[in-house]
Formats: sequence, C-alpha cells, structure tokens
Amino acid sequence: MHAAVTRDDVIAAAAAARDLAAAGRRAFLRRLETLVAVDTGLDSPHGRDEAAALLCEWAAEAACECELIEDRAGRHVSARLEGDGTGRIVLLGHHDTVFPAGTAAERPLRVEGDTVYGPGVADMKGGLLVGLLAVEALARGRRRFGSVELHSVPDEEIRTEPFATIERLRDADAVLTLECGRENGDLVYGRKTGAWVTLEVRGRPAHAGTEPGTGRSAVHGLCREILRCEALDGARDGLTVIAGTVSGGTIPNVVPEVAEAVFDVRALCATDLRWALSHMAPEREGDGLEARMTDTRSWPGIEESPGGRLLAAECETIAAALGAPVGGRVSGGMSDGCWTAALGIPTIDGLGPVGGRDHSPREYARLDSVPARCGLVAGLCAAIGGGLLDERGMLEA
Repeated sequence: MHAAVTRDDVIAAAAAARDLAAAGRRAFLRRLETLVAVDTGLDSPHGRDEAAALLCEWAAEAACECELIEDRAGRHVSARLEGDGTGRIVLLGHHDTVFPAGTAAERPLRVEGDTVYGPGVADMKGGLLVGLLAVEALARGRRRFGSVELHSVPDEEIRTEPFATIERLRDADAVLTLECGRENGDLVYGRKTGAWVTLEVRGRPAHAGTEPGTGRSAVHGLCREILRCEALDGARDGLTVIAGTVSGGTIPNVVPEVAEAVFDVRALCATDLRWALSHMAPEREGDGLEARMTDTRSWPGIEESPGGRLLAAECETIAAALGAPVGGRVSGGMSDGCWTAALGIPTIDGLGPVGGRDHSPREYARLDSVPARCGLVAGLCAAIGGGLLDERGMLEA
C-alpha cells in the first residue's frame, strides 16, 4: 500500500463503516422496505426506473455525484464519490429481481428478529444498500482513493451478455460486487463460466397409427442426445451439464418431426467449458435423424487471478480485525462481476449481506451481518486506494 495509508488506517475505515451501519439499522430497514415495496421484475419497467431513482436520491445524500443513464433495458445508476487519492473502485450491483408484478404487494418486507424476508432482500436490494452505507461512511472520513462508485444495472437477471454500461467501467482498478454472501457467510472468490446450449433434432413425421414405421421420431433421437450429453456431467472437476428444458412433437397421433432441449453447462474455467461444448456437438447424422446445435449463449466466470487473490486475502484480514471472519468459495451462479472480471479487472463477489434462497418466496437476508459487510466494503476501498493492487504499494504497520 502507499505510505499514506497504513494497516491501522484500513481497519479504522472498516470499523467506522461498521459502527455507522450498526447505529443506522432503522434507517437501513426503512430504505430496504421502500425498495422491496417496488416491483422490479422483467414485467415492471417503471418499477425498475423507480428503484434506480431512489438509489440516486440516497446516493446524493451521501455526497455522491449521481447520474441516471437511459437504456432500452431501463435506467442504470452511476453514483460517484470523489476522493483525494488514487484508485478507481466500483461497487457493482443490480436493482432488478426475478419476481413478477404484484409480488411486492403479496410479500412485503417481513422482519423476524435479525432476519428479513421479501423479494430481493438478498438478490440484491440488500447488497445495494450495504454499498450505499459503505459509501456514506467513506464520505465522512479521509478519502484516500481516487473515486468510489456505486453502479447498478436494471437487467442482470435476464441477460447473457455484458451490461450496456460496461465500457464505462473498463479502467476501474477493482470491482466489488454486492451479491449476497453465502448462507454460512462466505464471500464469492470465483464464479463458474457457463453456457446455455440449444440442441435440436429433426426427424420425419408420419401417422402414428397407420404407418409409424415410415416416420423417424425426433423425440426418440433427442432422448439419446440428452443421455449422451448429460454423461459429460462431472467428467471434469466442477463441470455440470443439465438439460433444463425439453420440448418436441405437435399432437399425439403424429411421429414427432422436431424436438429440442436447452442445456445449462457450467465449468470452473473456460478451457473446460470449451471441452464440454466440443463433446456435446453431434458427431453425425443417422437413422433418418439430424441433430445440431442451433444456439449457444455463453458468459465468462470469475477465474483465479493475482488481483483476485490479493482482494481475497485483504478481505480475510479486514474481516478478522472486525471480529467477523470470512472464507470464500467458487459459486456456480453468475453475476455482473463475471463481465468485469472478463475485462481483466480484479473482481470479488458476495459482499452483500449474508442471505440465501434467492429467487424463491423464502428469500432472506441477515440484518446482523450488515454492519460487518459495510465495514468490509469500506475497508477494501481504503486498502485499494492505498495501493493494495499496485505492485509498488507497501503497507506500513
């Protein structure tokens, strides 16, 4: 780290954010209740824009320069806290959810002790508010970084390509992604790379009652293809191959002419993903059937890197100093941190509140994890601003 920032400075910044979050529990809950009360699913574009406006309003109260960036998917939020040092740090999240319109009214925020329930509390409205609290704490202290930015997108749940504003982040020094922490408190040090692969089989239709022998069943051929492809599951460490959707045929008395399956394929690294996709490709036609891959949509993972290792180690150091030790793991799910990691930006994930059961009526987040998570985010910003990722940076005691 730069000589201007010491280990004590980093821990002090983390502790200040933790204490601010602990004292502001009621305010955090009010904001979370407000966000959860807004439907932000695919069918709620106005709700997504409303959530973006709320985030901008709250970020402005924390001394940020705020911008709502219009896009066909909805408004993106960019809130920037200027510092007097070096290093550009992005806190990345999304304000959309998977839940349809009406869910917010059916399942409003519910608090039971230190646990909060509701659509998006973990994935990831709670994480966005953790980021905002960390920014507020940093704004009150010495800003020994170039900038800290909260960037929230409106369509993370439905995309298989980079978010529309990613080019704005290309020169960031680090990305801290605010998806929820794992249920045991782990951070996400890596994410699998993956693809959705459509495999189509075409056969020959015929009357199923009078001349079935003249037909060739695409459904029958697809079943063989599914078994062949799913046999690759586990062939390499961490590799999963799952036929997620299957369809075929028209009406019961016709030998099916067309059938297709969409596979979810995930791997620990891009090399293993390419290997799996090459082995999934049909080798030949036969028995009157034609099988082919018709569509492949892929996304990158967060793979191990020198910068990622430094961020992970610093997380564990700060968390231990705060009395809330953390570990890390590789997740099979994707996040927008995958796209920033693919640009070569050191990226770490799972910095939101501890929670789980995302995308379900049982989604929850732990309120008692919020102070330490805010402290962790703020401490990381101080460390990165102090040169954590700079090869020349040195940490003073």
